[in-house]
Formats: sequence, C-alpha cells, structure tokens
Amino acid sequence: MTLDDKKLSTSLDSMRQLEQELKGNYHALNELRQLQMLFESYSEKLSEKTNQLEKSNEELQKQTQRAENLAKIGELASSLTHNLRNPLGVITSTVKIIEVTSKDSLDEKTLSRLSRITNSANNMFQQIEDVLNFVRKKPLDIEKVSLLTLLQSAVNNIETPERVTINLPDNEILLECDFSKLVIVFMNLITNSIQAIENTGFIHIRINEDSGTVTIEIEDSGSGIPSELLPKIFDSLFTTKAAGTGLGLVYCKSIVEQHNGTITVKNNPTTFTIKLPGN
Repeated sequence: MTLDDKKLSTSLDSMRQLEQELKGNYHALNELRQLQMLFESYSEKLSEKTNQLEKSNEELQKQTQRAENLAKIGELASSLTHNLRNPLGVITSTVKIIEVTSKDSLDEKTLSRLSRITNSANNMFQQIEDVLNFVRKKPLDIEKVSLLTLLQSAVNNIETPERVTINLPDNEILLECDFSKLVIVFMNLITNSIQAIENTGFIHIRINEDSGTVTIEIEDSGSGIPSELLPKIFDSLFTTKAAGTGLGLVYCKSIVEQHNGTITVKNNPTTFTIKLPGN
C-alpha cells in the first residue's frame, strides 16, 4: 500500500466514525455521504493511475533492455562480419572444389561429411545475415509488385527438402512494398516452418485482400509452439534453437511494422499471419 493509499484509508475510517456520531442529523449525513462518494471516486482514479504508471514503468524497462541488447548486437555484428565471413567463404569454396574435382574418387561417407561441412557453414552464414539484417535500418524501397512473384522468389531461394510440400496460393494480389525485404521475411518464416515440421510435412500459404488490408497466412503441419513460448517468440535474442541467434522473427516483425503492418502467430495449426495495408 502506498503512502497516498494509507492516508486515503485513514480518511475513510475517520468519515465512517463521524457518520456514527452524526446519526439523526440527516442534512449533515447527506453531505458526509456525498463526501464519501467523492473520496471513493478519488480512490478508484488513484488506483487506476497507479496501475497505468506501473505498466508504463514496465514498458520503459523493456525498452531500456531492448536498447542495451541492440547495442550488444551492433558490436557483435561488426565483429562477425569481418571475422567469420572470409574464413567461411574459404571453407565452402574449398569443399566445393573437392566435391567437383574428386567426386568420382570419394566414397559416400566422405561426401556425406563434406555435405555436413557445407551445411554447417551455410548455417553460420545465415546467423551472420540474421544479425546484420536486424542491425541495418535502411529506408524502404517501395514498388508495386506481385505478391505471388514475391512468395515464389522466397521459395526459390530456400533449399526445400524432398518430403516437404509448399502450397502457394492460386490468386494474385498487387502490393506496394519493399520487395527484397519482404522476400527475406518470407524466407525466414518458411524456413522456420520447414524446421518445425522436421523436414517432412506440408506448408500452406494463403493470401487475401479485404477492406484495404492484405493478409498473408503461412500454416505448417508441425506440432506447434509451446503455449508458454508464444508471447516471447518476437523478443530480441529469444530462441529455442541450439544454433539460432533469436533475431530472425524479430527482423520479420521489424520489417512488417516498417510497412505499417502486423505479424501474429497462433497454434492448432501453427499459423503466422501478416497483415499489410492494401493499395
């Protein structure tokens, strides 16, 4: 209880005591009861304001934490760019040369190991890109594009396992957006879906335009996101992946919001929904 609450409680107790003493004096009692009503109204408003201040304080703390996280990410990004990209390029290029020049003389076990090296290097490249994409804050390059073409471009840039079926929409919608940034958003979401269904299952993508709002839904046949994690998945640096940065979905949210849109997720089935302003 705050000091103001204690004072208010004491005042109300005093007024109740006074009410007992004024029994029979109806005029004084009426005035006293009006005063009581005013005090109770003030108490409610004070409690409301206190709650609002507490919420504002919590939000300010979150923003401060976010700013600190971003500062750390910025330092990490510059270090990662120079220290990891070049060595990773050497690794992937060397593996490619070995695969091309010695393919016929290598057994399946060795080829499998080379493939694992390439996949691991590509995973590291992706983590670097996640960090850099999140740190870079460039203005949008808006153009009118085909949403179907945009989605197809995202799918074409992803390595899709044989046992994964991606169903694209049949209808067409024209959208004013930054093509390259939204391609990365959809690549992130589709890649997450592929990982969620453990390389076997279906991904359904639907698009719709209604009352000036374009809706894109990406649904997968995975087991879903644990309910306790749903509120956190768009938080900076939050990840459930052993080799993740926790920035992919944060980047998606940032780009969608740059387009004055929203992104949400629900379970049963797992569906990411993006809403963007239509033409």
